[in-house]
Amino acid sequence: MQNVQNATALTPVTEAEQNVREAWLNGFVDRARPYFEAAGAPIPLMTRVSIGFTSAGHASPVIGECWSNEASEDGHFEIFLNPTTQSDSRLADILTHELCHAALGMAENHGKAFKALATALGLTGPMRSTIAGEGWYNWAGPILAELGPMPYAALRPGMKPPRKKKVTYTLKTECPECGWLARVTARHITPHSHLNCPVPDCGGVLEVEAPSDPE
Repeated sequence: MQNVQNATALTPVTEAEQNVREAWLNGFVDRARPYFEAAGAPIPLMTRVSIGFTSAGHASPVIGECWSNEASEDGHFEIFLNPTTQSDSRLADILTHELCHAALGMAENHGKAFKALATALGLTGPMRSTIAGEGWYNWAGPILAELGPMPYAALRPGMKPPRKKKVTYTLKTECPECGWLARVTARHITPHSHLNCPVPDCGGVLEVEAPSDPE
């Protein structure tokens, strides 16, 4: 791997990169490209980054995920970063990890080539769960300073939106002949033009109350 410290990434910051979090993240990707190229593993041009829960769901501890370009209808690598992550710099170093997957191809997983690239970019720790080391901050720190704060706030784990309770509506159904009375769900009534009273020898036709609008 080449020395990534010799790479340069000086690009004016756009208004969108300052005001839209996905634009901020993709701005980081663009400025990281020279460092990946210097390390011998260019980031694919067709790469997108978003804030969003991974395929394992909101309860999963997975903090980042890279989807193969083979899974995308327009051939992009798609990277998702968990919205419960607390800081810009942490999101950016997780993004660097996922960009290593995109640069090397998903088949490499966390093997030798991945380790060589990740460590060249200053990531440390176990390769399945890297963190930013001093070498990462040497090149990524100036990019973060250039981009400024990301318009982002972490979601609080466990405070997912409440699910709306499913309501089953029943209608009053009564026989005017014998007084038989019951409540029946609308889906069992609406297919029929009329319903006969179930009381033997009654012969009445059930009357159904009109449904009311739900609140």
